[in-house]
Amino acid sequence: MEIASGPLARDIYLAAIGQVVDFLRSNGIGEILVAYGWGCDCPDDQLYQDVSMPLERLQPFIAESETADFYRVAKDNLHVKDPAGRCEFLLCHESDIHLITDDAGLFKQMESIWLANGYKDVYEKRGADWQKVVSVTG
Repeated sequence: MEIASGPLARDIYLAAIGQVVDFLRSNGIGEILVAYGWGCDCPDDQLYQDVSMPLERLQPFIAESETADFYRVAKDNLHVKDPAGRCEFLLCHESDIHLITDDAGLFKQMESIWLANGYKDVYEKRGADWQKVVSVTG
């Protein structure tokens, strides 16, 4: 299952990364794997290589990566995974954030968070197609 936040402005995107950290922490995930992906200008030997770090290091890591010109928030791909395989977040180059998971509970939690934040273009992948998620409250 995959759900995407829809395009977000930089300030909202940065706040959404904080929500990803809170989401992972609240689901008992304290260690993550992070990998530079598409668009990143990191050294070749670091591209698509998972680096283990405490969850609390994610935001400083992103800031350091931007300073080093390895990664640009909302313009390059950064992969953030639960080492146990429960979920992966793709901080996507198209200014959105994706959650990929087989856990329906995690999926619904993130969907609720994004809808509660007023994100207007939340999409769910069903098969090969993306379908807009509509809030039942509005």
